[in-house]
Amino acid sequence: MEEPKESQYEVIITDPAEISFYELIDYLYDHYSLDKAEKIANEIRDSAKTLKYYARRGALEPRLRHRKENYRFILYNRTKRAEVKIIYFILEQEGKVFVTDFFPTEKEDRGIKKRN
Repeated sequence: MEEPKESQYEVIITDPAEISFYELIDYLYDHYSLDKAEKIANEIRDSAKTLKYYARRGALEPRLRHRKENYRFILYNRTKRAEVKIIYFILEQEGKVFVTDFFPTEKEDRGIKKRN
């Protein structure tokens, strides 16, 4: 007997998330070689795309628990000490996942509220 599969979702990167992604990319290009920066950028974007499957695997984002939507996050490990939170919410009825931020964890996490 096959295990039930979770639904596939359409992953949508919101405009503010796209902006935060490119700000992160600018930082990577300033601090890493071109090849390394591109590799990390591709891996972050690929991580967001994996939300197409098993979107509920992310933990609830405590800084956004007051919002109407249940914001979640998954982590991309950029280095041993630096991660990127990929913050998103799911609209089940529409079959969509909205990525709202790519947040570097080395920043003060109170900024999450302002950005989402």
